[in-house]
Amino acid sequence: MIASNFTARLLAEGESQRIEFKNSAEQMDAIGRNVCAFLNTDGGIVMAGVGEDGIPNETASPEQAERLGEYLREKITPRVLYDVSFDETDGPPVITVAVPAGPDRPYVFEGAVYVRVGTSTHAATAPVLRSLVEGSRESPARWERRPSMGFDIDDVNQSLLDETVQRAQDRRGYRFDNRSDVPATLMQLSLLQSGQLTNAADVLFGRNVATRHPQTRLRAVCYSSDRAHDFLDEQLYEGPAFRLLDDAMAFLKRHTPIEAEFRAGQLARDSRPRYPFNSLREGLVNALVHRDYAAFSGSVSLSIYPDRIEIWNSGRLPRGISPRDLLLASHPSILVNPDIGHVFYLHELMERVGRGTYKIAQECQSLGMRVPEWKNVGSGVRLTLFAGRGDHRAAPDLNDRQRDLLANLGSGERIRVPEYVERFGHGITARQARRDLSDLEGYGFLVRHGAGPKTAYERTDQRP
Repeated sequence: MIASNFTARLLAEGESQRIEFKNSAEQMDAIGRNVCAFLNTDGGIVMAGVGEDGIPNETASPEQAERLGEYLREKITPRVLYDVSFDETDGPPVITVAVPAGPDRPYVFEGAVYVRVGTSTHAATAPVLRSLVEGSRESPARWERRPSMGFDIDDVNQSLLDETVQRAQDRRGYRFDNRSDVPATLMQLSLLQSGQLTNAADVLFGRNVATRHPQTRLRAVCYSSDRAHDFLDEQLYEGPAFRLLDDAMAFLKRHTPIEAEFRAGQLARDSRPRYPFNSLREGLVNALVHRDYAAFSGSVSLSIYPDRIEIWNSGRLPRGISPRDLLLASHPSILVNPDIGHVFYLHELMERVGRGTYKIAQECQSLGMRVPEWKNVGSGVRLTLFAGRGDHRAAPDLNDRQRDLLANLGSGERIRVPEYVERFGHGITARQARRDLSDLEGYGFLVRHGAGPKTAYERTDQRP
């Protein structure tokens, strides 16, 4: 399971500035302080039912996870998106609280403000608290929080809002004070501010959002070759973000071929798409949630080529996060549009905070595909998923050093650059060694952990 793989990697990394272990989910006060601290710094993950040694201790239960989620929602203000999940591992299960960097600091738990310093959580000192407050005052209002001019309650797609509320209550345990009162519900979702509907409300539930915000449209093109004018189909979709997602997925399924493979000794054939649709859906959700909506010339685009699919959205990766960081289990989670992200989560379209990119990479690797690529391209971010390996794609071109490593490094074993140079490099430079290992990572044979001198590469189950 991907979730289990994700949890296992977090346990293996051990406690750090972004990971905290707790013996039991009954330590709610301590967990609340840690969640508050992560919100006020760079985000992080609390894992309950885990000893200091990183070994699950058989104390976690689904009931504890539910109680902890309700407790945190009640005690931490202002409200923000984070999730509490009950995760299976190879051993006993654990409870994971994934926390993004909070966009509306300072966050308060039980009347106090906490921050993360190294591997410890502390009450904020007066200078730190002053810095958090001043930083909040100086930050310009997010585009999603600004009023959407010309958008009023009558323009809200009531059925879509009702569906989201129902999903939030039934599947996420979210409670609304008065779900029959539309303004009250939108206010509880931070989509109604000072009596005005926000841009986020329009993006999510506006009946005619494209007339007020034309940059919300999604363009989908299927090409017959790499030449820009050789396209087979082109569509321009508009509407609430949930509808755009459905339209884009329908376009993908219409133009993504199914491969048939006959196995020895079998009369029936195995059929599968060339791309994992779960990963494509996750990539589109990320593009719709994290894009820069303030860029009026921007958009989201979906491009299908013979050997790859590209998803592009306006905006940039958050400061301090590189494309390679997105492949790591514990990379920081920074929500560009937290109000939109929160509603996507309640609508069951975002599974876990900060896990989307890791999940995409792991699914592609598990299917023997090349690791996807994220790049800052022009004024946007482009995700590329490469077609699965088959007759249409040649085997990776590996040198003798790389083949030697794959033949001798067992699944789950790790290797660093100096060790690679010594065992397999035959006198190559550290720079060439990093290039070798990076190529193997790109083909899905290795997964990178850490950064700088501590970088290590772990062998996956994938075979050449």
